[in-house]
Amino acid sequence: MKWKIVTDSGANIRLNSQINEEVGFEVVPLLINIGTELFIDNDLEKIPYLMDTMESSKLGSSSACPAPDTYAKAFADADNIICFTLSSGLSGSYNSAMLAKETVLEQDPTKNIFIFDSLSAGSEVDLLINKAIELATSDVDFDNVVNLLKAYHEKTALLFMLESVDNLVKNGRLNKLVGSMIGLLGIRLIGERSEVGQIEVIHKSKGSKRALKLLLEELKQKGYDNGKIIVSHCLNETIAEEFKTLVLAQYPQADIEINQTSGLCSYYAQRGGLMIGYQKA
Repeated sequence: MKWKIVTDSGANIRLNSQINEEVGFEVVPLLINIGTELFIDNDLEKIPYLMDTMESSKLGSSSACPAPDTYAKAFADADNIICFTLSSGLSGSYNSAMLAKETVLEQDPTKNIFIFDSLSAGSEVDLLINKAIELATSDVDFDNVVNLLKAYHEKTALLFMLESVDNLVKNGRLNKLVGSMIGLLGIRLIGERSEVGQIEVIHKSKGSKRALKLLLEELKQKGYDNGKIIVSHCLNETIAEEFKTLVLAQYPQADIEINQTSGLCSYYAQRGGLMIGYQKA
C-alpha cells in the first residue's frame, strides 16, 4: 500500500479500511476502564452502553492510550504513513506513536512516517484526516503533504459545549469548583482547545439555546466564513441539528457534517455534549 492514514480513537471519523487502491485507513483504539469493565474504543454502537455504565458506576474510571506495538502494527503495511493523535497535552498517545515510529523505521528506513500532534480531539481531528485523505489521493509527495497539513492545521479549531463535566473534573482536566457549579445549576460549559492543546473554558451559559448562540458568536469572532464544519454529538443529534440550523441561517453556504463522538470523546464530552471542528477563513 502506498499511503495509510492512521488515527487514534480520539478522532470521531470512521471510514472503510481501504479508501482506494493506494490509500488505507485505520483507527487505533484507546482503552476506557470503568470500575472493573474494560471498553475497547472500536465500536460506535457501544456508546449508549458506555454512557449508561459510566453514569451508574460508583467506581473510578480512566482512559489509556494505545501501546507502541499497536501503532507499529498499523504502520507496517504502507510506504507513506500519516498518523494523527490526540493532543499531547491531554494524552500519551502521541509519545506512544513516536516510539512506534522509531521501532518501525529501525526495521525499514525506507518508510515515510509523520506523527501529527493534533493539539486537539474529535471533530477537529476529523477535519485534518479528511484533508490528509484529499492530499494522499492527489499527486503530492510526502513532504509536501506534511507541509500542507501543517498549514491547514493553522486554519482549523475546536469549540465544545458540555452539559456535564464529571469526568473532566475526576481526571484533573477541569477545576472542581467549576465542575460543581455546572452540576448544581444546570450550566452549559463552552470551551475551546488552546494553542498548546489544553482545554480552556470561555463561557458558562444557563440553558442550551443560549449556549448554542454563544457557540455561533464564537465562530464569528474566530473568523469563520462558510468553511467546513463537523459537529460531533454524544447521543444528542437533536441539539447538533439545532446548531446546524443556526449556522446555516447566518452562513447559507456553510458545509456542515454531523457525526457521533467516539468512545473516548464521549467519555469526556459526556451525554449531550457537542464538539465543533471548523475551518477559519
